[in-house]
Amino acid sequence: MKSLPGILIGLAVGAVVGILLAPESGKNTRRKISSESDSFFKDLQDQLQSGLDSIKEQYNDYVDSASSKTQDLVAQAKRKAK
Repeated sequence: MKSLPGILIGLAVGAVVGILLAPESGKNTRRKISSESDSFFKDLQDQLQSGLDSIKEQYNDYVDSASSKTQDLVAQAKRKAK
């Protein structure tokens, strides 16, 4: 996961350089750059959202586990106190 930002930047730079070196008019080139950057940022947004969803799920699992263990400990303490 640590190399993901580098890979994404490399892909974006490669796409831009490829488009700039293509033998097309400036208008078409700008349109392609705009389209590629929109696609890049959409993919980046999707990956970030997926990462956030994963973190939220792990957090909720941790909270549920901690809550369950706490309830078990309280129940044990009540039994011992009787």
